[in-house]
Amino acid sequence: MDVSASITIDRPVEEVFAFVTDVTNDPAWHTDVLEATKTSEDPIGVGTVWHARFKPAMGISEGDMRVVSFEPDRLQVMKGDIGPMHPTLTYQLEPSTGGTRFTRHVQISVSGWMKIMSPMMAMMLPKQNKGFLANLKRVLEGSPPSA
Repeated sequence: MDVSASITIDRPVEEVFAFVTDVTNDPAWHTDVLEATKTSEDPIGVGTVWHARFKPAMGISEGDMRVVSFEPDRLQVMKGDIGPMHPTLTYQLEPSTGGTRFTRHVQISVSGWMKIMSPMMAMMLPKQNKGFLANLKRVLEGSPPSA
């Protein structure tokens, strides 16, 4: 599964980047994330590990996401293992008229029994991704994110 969506957010790149790269903020805009905790000690960057609990349509699951690429105010790539799902999330940001152009690219490979579910997931993923971005825009434009 491979899907991308973009949105323009009326906030500076630095603010959007700081918010989306701190995965503890995900429950505020990513409706499948119940909670996320940073399990590594260094500042956010390559090597940062997040442990998250999710509640997608198929029940609660949890796993780790690791930052594998990080360019401040421009790019973050995370790879994860969430049970039989192995997502790669790429966040790209660029200045745009009206604020920040944010692109969320999601690639998911599945193993085991989840292969049976992958056609349905592939149909749902584009709409979900756009919904998450719309939530992010509402959160960031509605009030300043907490530090």
